[in-house]
Amino acid sequence: MMKSKALTMISAGSMLMATLALGTGFRAAPNVGASANSRILVVSGDSVSATEGCVATSDYQRGSMIVFRAQVHTMAGHLAAPTDKVVVHLSNGMNLPMMDIHHPLPGKPMYWVATWVIPMNAKLGTLSYTITATNPKNGVHGSYAPFPAPTSLPTIVPYTYSTKVVTSVNGSAANMVKVGSTVDLAASIDQTVEVGTKLKAIPMTEGTVQAELGVAGDTTSTGALKASVSVNLKYDATTKTWDAVLPLPTILPTGLYEIEVVGHDTNGNVVQSAPSYVGVEG
Repeated sequence: MMKSKALTMISAGSMLMATLALGTGFRAAPNVGASANSRILVVSGDSVSATEGCVATSDYQRGSMIVFRAQVHTMAGHLAAPTDKVVVHLSNGMNLPMMDIHHPLPGKPMYWVATWVIPMNAKLGTLSYTITATNPKNGVHGSYAPFPAPTSLPTIVPYTYSTKVVTSVNGSAANMVKVGSTVDLAASIDQTVEVGTKLKAIPMTEGTVQAELGVAGDTTSTGALKASVSVNLKYDATTKTWDAVLPLPTILPTGLYEIEVVGHDTNGNVVQSAPSYVGVEG
């Protein structure tokens, strides 16, 4: 699989303060084992979506940010020292050091936090993880793992691009067109990312994209448009749009039609536009 050419850039600091302010509950109990004693740290944790506002969810799109949260206590019930080493170990081989953050709301407990922005070429499917905590001075340690069921673990799914389609005929909006004519298509297919405090659109530049024209509302059993005409789009590096010319056959019946742009990038992330409507007349 190709490495992603456009890694998502997100301001972790501002995102963390906002997302941590929204919730403090962990959805799983501490994992202390059967031989709990003073040499063990009690670790509890969870994972939430920073992109959706600190919401616990099972599906995470590529390009989104996962926040791993943990609390670490001694067997006496005291919060672990900030000097303790707390790490998230992902099943893909990555290790994410966690940092201790005081909750921005008064009276809320301290968290250990790590974030991961899912690459656009990350392996799809269930992502398991463990959180370990170690006191480097005395060797006291502990660990946490979520329940090993798909509904309790993050699942990585394809990213769906923001897709906007402009249709025109001879430079004017394509509202009513005649059979035998052509419709110019320009589709902006972008990944929306946060850079600092602003949103930035990163265009998709490689992949397979098609425009399909069919009778409005005429779909297959899966909800896909029954296409009467289809055409491949090509990326224009100057305009940063995917362009094509869509021919309207002379045998096309008059009526209301819809145009949809569909496809995927080289990593299998999804292109699916909302329908654009055009009237066809003889």
